[in-house]
Amino acid sequence: MKRRPAVAGQFYQSSPSKLSEEVREYINDEVKKEHATGIVSPHAGLMYSGRVAGAVYSGIEFPQTFILIGPNHTGIGRAVSIMSSGSWQMPTGELRIDEKIANKIKQHSVVVEEDMSAHSMEHSLEVQLPFILYFSTEAAIVPVTMMSDSLDVCRDVGEAMAIAVKDAEYPVTI
Repeated sequence: MKRRPAVAGQFYQSSPSKLSEEVREYINDEVKKEHATGIVSPHAGLMYSGRVAGAVYSGIEFPQTFILIGPNHTGIGRAVSIMSSGSWQMPTGELRIDEKIANKIKQHSVVVEEDMSAHSMEHSLEVQLPFILYFSTEAAIVPVTMMSDSLDVCRDVGEAMAIAVKDAEYPVTI
């Protein structure tokens, strides 16, 4: 399944050229890139969070796969929802889902459930993608949204992701 942009034209520019220009404004090409197992990046509209997100993505060596974890603001779907196949389309390109990593997470978690509906209108992960695509059209993603932040749920998700990352034969960043 192909997930289409839900907030293009609202949270970021909908034109490919204007979006590339918008993201470029937030990139720092002079910063030293470092290996990162995990990063934290804001998820508001780029006019509000672009500088911080740009600084975060400018400073990392890009992995083959990003596991993206974001809040579910819409309340639609399962408490912890993953998309484990397909792709996410953006004005500036398309990112495929890393099925191997996604399925490993589902296999080792009791709370992560397959649910496209939770992702269909949610912006928290979508606003990360222009930055990922700016630096790499080859990177893959594993999208996960969460409505619960209880310790037990977070522990379960974290442990499943840790197993998936440890078993990966290539770099993965959460």
